Amino acid sequence: MKMSSTRVLLVAPAGDLAHILTPDLGIGFVASALRHAGYQVDFIDIKRDRISNEKLAETIRKNDYLMVGVKAFSPFLPEVNMVIDTIKEASPGIKVILGGPHPTYAWDKALKSCPNADIGIIGEGEIPVVKIADAIRAGKGFEGIESISYKDGDEIKASRPSGNFQSLENLPIPAWDLMDPRLYLDYENFWYFSKGETVANISISRGCPFSCAFCSDFMNYGKKVRYRNMKHVIEEIQRLQEYYGVDELHITDSIFTVNRKYAYEFCETLIRKRIKIHWATIDGTRLDTLDAPLLRAMEESGCYGTSVGIESGSERILEFMKKGITKEKIEEKVHLIKDTTNFLVQGYFILGYPTETLETMNETIDFAVKLPLDMAAFSPFRLTPGTEIAHYLEQHEPESAPDWSGQTMERIRYFPKGVTPEEMKAIHKKAYRAFYFRPHMVWKYLKFAKGKKQFKILASKMKKRIFG
Repeated sequence: MKMSSTRVLLVAPAGDLAHILTPDLGIGFVASALRHAGYQVDFIDIKRDRISNEKLAETIRKNDYLMVGVKAFSPFLPEVNMVIDTIKEASPGIKVILGGPHPTYAWDKALKSCPNADIGIIGEGEIPVVKIADAIRAGKGFEGIESISYKDGDEIKASRPSGNFQSLENLPIPAWDLMDPRLYLDYENFWYFSKGETVANISISRGCPFSCAFCSDFMNYGKKVRYRNMKHVIEEIQRLQEYYGVDELHITDSIFTVNRKYAYEFCETLIRKRIKIHWATIDGTRLDTLDAPLLRAMEESGCYGTSVGIESGSERILEFMKKGITKEKIEEKVHLIKDTTNFLVQGYFILGYPTETLETMNETIDFAVKLPLDMAAFSPFRLTPGTEIAHYLEQHEPESAPDWSGQTMERIRYFPKGVTPEEMKAIHKKAYRAFYFRPHMVWKYLKFAKGKKQFKILASKMKKRIFG
């Protein structure tokens, strides 16, 4: 049956990271793609907008929506299903589209774990979401639409991506009017020492050529790195400054510096156009892509910090992770950053990776303390469906493989063989104590923290991670 409505609702469910919230770039890009195709788009961020189930149901009943798209992260399935159930109770006939990491990584299970969802998007959403909307509006089925899973009666069918990922050259700028960065100021972002007052994330590239066994980027975006048109990136930055007062950018791409020519062009364009803005690369930059000239160009253009993916202080575990880098090279590159720039440097580490022992985890703690880092995040191992390490656990540790629907950034769900839950909890506390409870680190945090908000965040983090 044909439908006349051209109005679409996109929803970001609340997760369990109560203190952290940033604008959702994925939803922003999808909203722009739908608008470009002639659709009207509404957006509800459940946490930001403080929307109750009753209010969400009222919104659904009041508006003639063609369909509703719901962002789904595997760790937050209870919150996702609560949103979907509310939508279906308010309008049983409306189509619910599942987007985000969960239907990509767990494409064969997503519609079973979210039984009231109708369609799942596998991978990048901009193209399939428009085709789904067109099909619903025309009263047609979903056969032939690439990169989706969908229900056909009691059967779940799937059309996997062909591997021909879209060009980013003409990708529209995210719909920032739906995600005004000023509405997120009450929340913490993933980077502690922000210099600006109003922060916005920005995504410049997609794809990753590396083969880390725990990483899932390639499933979403492929191995080939694709870059957005520089003109569009600069236009987006200027729009963020002019309309939303943004004075700091966080680049979320973990491989921003892989294409040195593009990275230089970005820095040089900011300098040439005299765009004054603080920025940082926050999502685990590859250390082996950095050198002194590039670091200096980054700093000159406004960059003041970077996060680097170190992961482990054990050579054996690094090799098992397929990181493609040694401890010696990690140490060399971290010192290079500190010797070349005034950057703040955050190291990302994983504790409790499969086959780990207390000895290898202590090696990681000792390595983190040895490095000239300003911040360190010690995350428990989180299983992502479809990754190489997930397949390893299915084959070698099926009894201990964690339920991916019950994980979060900080909740420990997996325990390596021979390590007890009590020991894992203790090793995480030890890591944070060893790194942060050093006199010069305490002084550094007191020196750099800006105002009551950052002091409150710091106190909350230390209480949770060390004394919680």
